Amino acid sequence: MDQKTRAESRKVKEQDAKERSKRRKERDKVEKDYQKKLEKEGKSLKSRKTENDKYRNIDKLLTKAIIVVSLLLIIVLIIVFLI
Repeated sequence: MDQKTRAESRKVKEQDAKERSKRRKERDKVEKDYQKKLEKEGKSLKSRKTENDKYRNIDKLLTKAIIVVSLLLIIVLIIVFLI
């Protein structure tokens, strides 16, 4: 039996992860192009996955915005009450 060292197995895992992410990106690109093609033809196929991904991205952006505004508000309140 051929036993691999930790470094070799880590490299294999990293390479597999890179390949999986590359395939996922290619698949998403093809799916997006297909959706655009269907929209041009007048057919609209919205999948749950694309809609959920869109809402997740918006949710992340809004959460970051809320955190930034909260931090700025805390800084302003500290400045007002301490000075």
